[in-house]
Amino acid sequence: MSEYSVRVNRALNYAQEKLPVSVELDEVAQIAAFSPYHFHRVFLLVVGENFACFMRKRRLEWAAMELLNTKRRILDISLDAGYETQESFARAFKYHFYTTPGKFRSKVRSPKDAFLGLKSAFEIQIGELMKPEIVERGSFVVIGVKNDYDSPDFSGALSQWQEFWSRSHEIKTTNTNCYYGLSAVPTKTRQKNGCSGIFQYLTAREAVDSETVPEGMTKLTIPPQKYAKYTFTGPVSGFQAFIMNVWTHYLPESGLEVIESPEIEVYDERFRLDSHESEMDYLVPVK
Repeated sequence: MSEYSVRVNRALNYAQEKLPVSVELDEVAQIAAFSPYHFHRVFLLVVGENFACFMRKRRLEWAAMELLNTKRRILDISLDAGYETQESFARAFKYHFYTTPGKFRSKVRSPKDAFLGLKSAFEIQIGELMKPEIVERGSFVVIGVKNDYDSPDFSGALSQWQEFWSRSHEIKTTNTNCYYGLSAVPTKTRQKNGCSGIFQYLTAREAVDSETVPEGMTKLTIPPQKYAKYTFTGPVSGFQAFIMNVWTHYLPESGLEVIESPEIEVYDERFRLDSHESEMDYLVPVK
């Protein structure tokens, strides 16, 4: 991933967290450390369309997820997505998804059906579809700090990592160069790109099974499992967008069946905070 792509991804992460609120070009340009003029030109180069057009599509995709995941009135979703009337929203929605909001809500029967018509907003890499490496891991034990969130919370997870790093020395481990982030999110929520239900996140290190658990920490045994392994290259600020791409594009196209078990982020000796050469693995449990 080029430095420009990394910086654009950082800006897109920021814009994603603000949805459905619209952010200004000046605001995201500052996040990407570009002037507004330069950001506009770089965004066109990396993504292939201007920022305003791109985010308009992203708000429509947000609205589509609201239609699938909630029973809110279409009018209320229309207004939140930035449209003055339900009619103007319906026209834009039909142009993007080839169906009306009402028909989309009533006819979509499963997350797989939904994604046949949804293109990931973060698919800005031009090239072949990323295919996972299938790996098998034996049982292992982790100890760490666990927090519950009302929805996937990237900023909250960063604060949790800071807390964990300050205490990680309390855990006896045989692998001092490896840390794990374990997410417990219902598969249907992930597949729908939804934000409903409790999101559990554990920041941890592999531990000796018999070790006493430090106060305030959680011990978890991971059973033997097969995983689809995706490797991300770039600073951690782009990792959330990459994970979204895995669930909205790579996994649906792979044909793999995901099971209900924690997803695992692996931060080992290849990880370098905020370096575009950093590498992190994302393991999704599959049959």
